Amino acid sequence: MRKVFSFLIFFISILLGCGVKGGPYPPYTKSPETVKTVLIKQQDQDLIVYWRYIPRYADGRYMKENFRFEVFSFEHRVVKKINKSGNLYWFRYSFSHEREYCFRFRVLTEKNKSRFSRYFCYIPTLGYPKTKPDFEIKIVEKGIKLKWKNNNLKTNLYKGKEKTLYPVPYISLSANQYLDENVSNGKKYCYYITYEDNNGVESPPSDIKCRIFKDIFPPEPPKNPKLIEKDGQFYLVWTESRSKDTVGYIIEINGKALNKIPVKTYIFKIPEYKKGSVIKIYAVDKAGNKSKPAILK
Repeated sequence: MRKVFSFLIFFISILLGCGVKGGPYPPYTKSPETVKTVLIKQQDQDLIVYWRYIPRYADGRYMKENFRFEVFSFEHRVVKKINKSGNLYWFRYSFSHEREYCFRFRVLTEKNKSRFSRYFCYIPTLGYPKTKPDFEIKIVEKGIKLKWKNNNLKTNLYKGKEKTLYPVPYISLSANQYLDENVSNGKKYCYYITYEDNNGVESPPSDIKCRIFKDIFPPEPPKNPKLIEKDGQFYLVWTESRSKDTVGYIIEINGKALNKIPVKTYIFKIPEYKKGSVIKIYAVDKAGNKSKPAILK
């Protein structure tokens, strides 16, 4: 009896000392993770099928090897060019009937493949907005301005590369114009628009229009120039330009520039000053445009 009791105490002490072990780690796998979420929308007589995919193996590890997608309908494999922008993928699929269209996906590497995704389905309509929109585009002081006709539909504005139709709009608006201030000097920007009805169905896309943004607009000049004398030295001070893209100021005395590189302050020491001199202060923006001068005589 004592031996049995001692054995039980020994066994319990081992269990308490070791604790409860967790479950085993999942086995590593080279099979890629499948596509989990796919969105489908209608634009004209095209279905736009799009999804985001971060390459991982089925065990959660990031996948660094090359991969590709296979797409299948109920009837057959769908062979379409799959576009890519970052981790966003999409293709366009033309339809002709108001019936349900379904797609499922598989991810393939050189030696492995994922399991099939579930089917993602959509029933299109032939009652979509038929009018192909048009818009005006021009460069203005603060960016690129787009304007189109007033209508009762929402407008989707797409922005990207030339000859590329994207699945996700840059912005959706109820207004009939938009000023894109997110532009940089010398870069090319392309846009197109669609109209969208209350059911989320879009019209044919407009033509893609592109512009190279060129900042030819000078900044606002500085104001209130004053000359201050202290300990025999003269200092020029002024109120800064209100333009946000101002990078500094050029100072001239009698037509001669005192600095080639714009100063980023609003106070400047004048090395020589004579009565009757004319001082001019110019604001300079990122594109190198100079403002009208603030003049101190």
